[in-house]
Amino acid sequence: MDGVLSVVEQQPYKVISDINGIQIRDYPASVYAQVSLNENPDRVGRKAFTPLIRYVSSNSIPMTAPVVQEADGEGWNFSFVMPAGSKASDLTQPSDSQVTIRVAPAHRAAATTWSGFWKYSEVNKRCDAMLEQLAEIGYQAVDEPRWARYDPPWKPWFIRRQEVIIPILKL
Repeated sequence: MDGVLSVVEQQPYKVISDINGIQIRDYPASVYAQVSLNENPDRVGRKAFTPLIRYVSSNSIPMTAPVVQEADGEGWNFSFVMPAGSKASDLTQPSDSQVTIRVAPAHRAAATTWSGFWKYSEVNKRCDAMLEQLAEIGYQAVDEPRWARYDPPWKPWFIRRQEVIIPILKL
């Protein structure tokens, strides 16, 4: 955790290597509470946040980081990572039909980190550059990129941690 403003559990991962600013990580299986919307990618988080925070708050589930957004066909999935060790079968079924529980299998991924605002145009630019770099070092994307935000909105924008995370396979 970095500094006083980070007071939430972060999704665990193990760094395997760091190549030119791209971390290769192993993620354990994880559980997500998720809302799917067909919406402008810069606005999905605002609209999905309320049902998700209502779900975790009403079930006394601690807030974790990051919150994650990823493309899904024509829309977007916006998710809260459940605390480490959570099992989907142990979680209360959401009463709001917008919220679903999803299990993500253990996987290897590449990640790049920066500080600043989260905007789709910035995320897309970083994702494209990262995919080129991954190809150059012998990796291939095997799933959609996800965009991770680690900090609350009241944290100064210039020190907010943002990431692009791409599930990968070594060629």
